[in-house]
Amino acid sequence: MAKFFISCDEASILSTRDQYNDLSPKEKFRQKLHHGHCLGCRSFDKKSRLFSKTLNGLGWVKLSKSQKNSIKERLKDAMRK
Repeated sequence: MAKFFISCDEASILSTRDQYNDLSPKEKFRQKLHHGHCLGCRSFDKKSRLFSKTLNGLGWVKLSKSQKNSIKERLKDAMRK
């Protein structure tokens, strides 16, 4: 018989993979079963999804090669001091 109950470590991995729709039906069932009795993992899942949603909503700035090189040079200069 398959192992139905999973540890919190396994549940956190499944929660992260679930955000990318990378779970089999069996894994999804195990995750939901674990979340049914573990408040900590439910909270982790909720916060992780909110964090991902917030990151995806940010307007990322794209730098040109010259801007990147300028930043690298300034960092190198600052590290030498």
